[in-house]
Amino acid sequence: METTKDTRVVCDAGPLIHLQQLTAIDVLDFAEVLVPEAVWQEVLRHAPAALQAASVRFSRAEDPSSIDPALEALGRGLALGQGELAAIGIAQRESSCILLTDDAAARLAAESLRLRVHGTIGVILRSLRTGLRSASQVIELLEAVPSRSTLHIRKNILDEAIRQVRERYP
Repeated sequence: METTKDTRVVCDAGPLIHLQQLTAIDVLDFAEVLVPEAVWQEVLRHAPAALQAASVRFSRAEDPSSIDPALEALGRGLALGQGELAAIGIAQRESSCILLTDDAAARLAAESLRLRVHGTIGVILRSLRTGLRSASQVIELLEAVPSRSTLHIRKNILDEAIRQVRERYP
């Protein structure tokens, strides 16, 4: 994920919840983190402290009043929830934004609409490149994913991310 501090993102609930579970919400050091209203309400139910992080520049965003027909069709076919649809809709409207989601179906929909998409693991890895976390801190976070978060990720993908950090940042 090549981003700078002036990058804006729109966030689905997953990364907010997972980063809060990992006590790493501060890695969302973007210029702005747009959170659709439907996502805001979901996060309030599951991890309300995530939205109170003083170091993160959250902006509550109104859910789109209308959904693009292509997104609507994808949403039905992939059984996307209201939060995912809202986040993707905002990412479409705010073309310079990156969508943050851990939902495989939402990622597939967004990529098919040619949106830039990343998830919790990508944001954690970005914190190493931006100097917010050291290699050992990133490895520690990645190793904690299975036990401290509800993020479902294949073990081989997580192992590969850890291996790459160890190789590139000895």
